[in-house]
Amino acid sequence: MMGAVEGSNQREDCRSGRRVINGRDAQTGSITAEASIIIPLVILCIAAVIYIGLLMYQRSLIQSAAEMAAEAGAAAWASGTGAIVTSRPAHPESKDFRLYRRIFDSGRDQRLKRIEEYAMALSSQNEIVTSSGTAAEARVIDYAVYRKLEVTVIKHYKIPLGRLVMLFGGSDTVTISVKAVSTINDPAEFIRTADLVIDIEKKLESKFPELKKIGDKTREALNGIKDKLGDFMD
Repeated sequence: MMGAVEGSNQREDCRSGRRVINGRDAQTGSITAEASIIIPLVILCIAAVIYIGLLMYQRSLIQSAAEMAAEAGAAAWASGTGAIVTSRPAHPESKDFRLYRRIFDSGRDQRLKRIEEYAMALSSQNEIVTSSGTAAEARVIDYAVYRKLEVTVIKHYKIPLGRLVMLFGGSDTVTISVKAVSTINDPAEFIRTADLVIDIEKKLESKFPELKKIGDKTREALNGIKDKLGDFMD
């Protein structure tokens, strides 16, 4: 009797070669099991692609903010004002107006801080993914003949399912760091500072003859370098 029941519940479909158990196709169960594994993986892959696209957008946004901050900061630095947004030159009678900033600039740190705050404010506008932390650094690189303003913006973003990533030795945070550089075009301040240095040199040479000899040798060496550079360029 049991054999008859088993024979009725489990029978072989001779035409298709498939085994039918209790009136159900065994292949249907295997497809369901495979789908339960593949579909979540496909969904995770699609979500990862979307999130990577959002991060790429954030990087472009931060890069644009850093470049705008560097350009505005360089213009404000050249005009001798702390107004980063407007970059209007400070009035000579204003307390923000300072001469010979290349030699001594008491408001240097304050202006750098304003540039950093401006860069962070720009980088937070129109963002789609909220960052978990933002930092900015501005510094002026002096090459004697010209100067550059370098602005760096760093943002941190939490990864969805970050704890799961940490189980495999990864990090739950993505860090985006961008850098922008802008030239500080300030010929008037450069000429003013150079004239001051020349005037001081002349007064010192007139007072100390030994310094004049050293100055003459230095000028001869510089003229020789200038001539060599001229010949090389020709």
